[in-house]
Amino acid sequence: MIIEEGKGKFIKPEKKGLFYNPRGKLSRELGIAILRVEKELKNDICVFECMAGIGFRTIRYYLEANIKNIWANEANEEAIEILKENLKLNGINDVKITNFEAKKILLENALNGNRFDFIDLDSFGSPSEFVFSVIMALKLEGIVYFTSTDGFTLCGLKQKASIKNYGIHSVNSKFCHELGARILISQFMKVAGNLNMHFEPLVSFFDGYSWRIALRLKKGVENANFDKFGYVLYDPITKAFKVFKDNHIEGKGLISGPIYLDEIHKTDYIDKLIEVSKEFDDLRKVLEKIKNEENIPFFYDYQEICDIVSISPPPRRRIIKQLKKLGFLASETHFNPYGIKTNANYEEFVKVLKMLVVKN
Repeated sequence: MIIEEGKGKFIKPEKKGLFYNPRGKLSRELGIAILRVEKELKNDICVFECMAGIGFRTIRYYLEANIKNIWANEANEEAIEILKENLKLNGINDVKITNFEAKKILLENALNGNRFDFIDLDSFGSPSEFVFSVIMALKLEGIVYFTSTDGFTLCGLKQKASIKNYGIHSVNSKFCHELGARILISQFMKVAGNLNMHFEPLVSFFDGYSWRIALRLKKGVENANFDKFGYVLYDPITKAFKVFKDNHIEGKGLISGPIYLDEIHKTDYIDKLIEVSKEFDDLRKVLEKIKNEENIPFFYDYQEICDIVSISPPPRRRIIKQLKKLGFLASETHFNPYGIKTNANYEEFVKVLKMLVVKN
């Protein structure tokens, strides 16, 4: 069976462990958009795919981002054979293919002075074990575009794994998917800092199943945001949270940190991504929502809070409008369909909810 996605054609794999994931389409198209933007900044881009699988990203990057300098690596020999067939099916014969474990080939390239403009790391579970080797093989000003499917750990359901993978306790909350993004960024930032570099977050995206985050590698730590690391204190009973920029934490609850608390999206970069994504309707809608999110840490699930304080939930648009009327920042968030990002504290947020219910 032949599957068509974008401009590419692909053989549907039938062997166990090799599969087509339709839910990954948005993240593949986000990768195409990022490469289109980067091509406007730098014409000759060298892309390295750590785990190319059967070639969906490889082929779509080649055909739809017009990237000709692609190195596709895949450790699974059976996947490599299908990758080759898919390249042939699409008339592509100039992609470099290797069959190595990702860390090994990344570090070999780094030792040989061969670094890349864009590294796609589509790892299963946590990307943590690959962070050092990715940084070593990435050019300064280059981009790492990585995946994590480590949901149980990042959402606070596996605390031992959270410490092992990230050195951070997570908390199980409605905002755990945003917290997960910040933990992932923290991991890359800390390893880069050890190497006298830092990362600039460009876009952080959660598709309901996995995280996809793009970071740009920058020289030095003088302009890094290491002073923007801190903690979140979460009350699992009231669902209130407080953010602390240092370790002087007041109150009772569950603590997560130190985590990255600065901006996780770059608004002008999101604008460029939207410009080059005209044919990707679903992606463009998500990017518009991300662009309009307040770039502040965390959010309240207003339905959850209303349930706790025993009131009927007002319409979300009215809550946001009222918060803005009172001088607070307020927006929707792509991380949660009922989430409201605001700099109003818990008490102020509840007061607005109750005020709107009374008015009804």
